[in-house]
Amino acid sequence: MDYKNLLKKLKESEYLISMTPVERLVEIGYSAGMNNSSAVLDLCCGYGEMLKIWNEAFGIRGIGVDVCHEFIEAGKRRIAESAASDITLIEADVFKWQTVETFDYVCLSGEDFGGFQGTIELLEKYVKPNGKLIIGTRYSKVDNPPQELIEFEGETLSLIEINRIVRSKDYYITSMAADTRAEWERYIMWSAKRHLNDLRKSPENQLLREWCDKWYDMYFNYRRPYEGYVTMVIEKI
Repeated sequence: MDYKNLLKKLKESEYLISMTPVERLVEIGYSAGMNNSSAVLDLCCGYGEMLKIWNEAFGIRGIGVDVCHEFIEAGKRRIAESAASDITLIEADVFKWQTVETFDYVCLSGEDFGGFQGTIELLEKYVKPNGKLIIGTRYSKVDNPPQELIEFEGETLSLIEINRIVRSKDYYITSMAADTRAEWERYIMWSAKRHLNDLRKSPENQLLREWCDKWYDMYFNYRRPYEGYVTMVIEKI
């Protein structure tokens, strides 16, 4: 086994805030037609890892926007230390950030604003005519998800319901990449470790301790059996 490349891949995966594997994200970019003339906007970009992946794979130009200072600063360092180029990360609230530029691809992963339909409407503000939207979203594996999951996550739609909304907005799903159990485990434990690091700094913080307990309980009791994650490309005819 090539342990050096394995360790490199593990290190890089720490910065991918998604339950879609790197290989499938590259597949998404390829099937969506990304190339070195493509302009990509990623809202709530985290560390900007998706833009970095697509830049290295296809030569895209990208802008990422996220409100989290930690994510943006770490992402800038990673991009500066890598072979990626023409990627700009901006620390800003996506609702307050403005640009007159439009993009070939507009993305949002892991967040929703006003539900799935509201997410589409937000991304549409920035997409070129005939451009494509790329959305990473949770979905329910069952028709009637447990109320505990809905209360924890908010809107929890099935893939059937998501497709119905896509079609109601006159889009079609043209590429999909589902989660894997391993990627869920990586994400859940990545986030858990961040919570635990905060708790170590403030061990007397009872609310934070309760949140840490709830994070694990929700995953094992509800998220693992009932929830999935998918990254999809949607476009109009």
